[in-house]
Amino acid sequence: MGQRTTTTLIGAALAAALVAAACDRAPAPLAPQATAPQLHLFPDEELACFRLTGGGRIDKPEPPILMPQPKNTPDSRDFATFGFQARPIECSNPNGSGQLEWVEHNPAAVLGGFSFHGRVTWFVAVQDHYGETDNARNGCGRFSGFGTVRGRDGSRHEDVPFIAEHACDRGEPGVGRDHIRICIGTADPTECNLGAAPYRRDGILTGGNIQKHRMS
Repeated sequence: MGQRTTTTLIGAALAAALVAAACDRAPAPLAPQATAPQLHLFPDEELACFRLTGGGRIDKPEPPILMPQPKNTPDSRDFATFGFQARPIECSNPNGSGQLEWVEHNPAAVLGGFSFHGRVTWFVAVQDHYGETDNARNGCGRFSGFGTVRGRDGSRHEDVPFIAEHACDRGEPGVGRDHIRICIGTADPTECNLGAAPYRRDGILTGGNIQKHRMS
């Protein structure tokens, strides 16, 4: 059976490593994982009977009101790109499967920017914080797991927890309403939302699409 984790020694060590890299110090070594599985749902989570796929780009942080967002200027390189596919292993079980690729292009970000490859171990449904969607066709999922960070500074960090706190399908591609929030260094949605993760980024897609699918 898969496992869900929240704050771990790995996450704490990664946080130290990211802060150290941002301050031009040598990164601290990662500690071995030492955590018990946590299989309960958070209050805002429900069992899911759908899967999500997605890919695209985000630039500016999610605004208070859902509306299309412009891209940042090309010379800033302040954007992230991603691709994922994620699902629960079955409708009655929150343990998940899938993959996530995330690239932070901003050279001013931690580690000078980085790429992340993660494997999904948890998948549930959550409500869209922008309001109701056509849940029969659209909606939001939350998924988490572990992965590898490769920094542009040459550093590499294994077994790093992550969470897509929400990934939301708001309709057809090109409408400019799909949105996503990612935290790396924690798999706890509360820590992610409080800004306690070593890395967090969210936004309304400026390119690409997130799609909800029936389980097959």
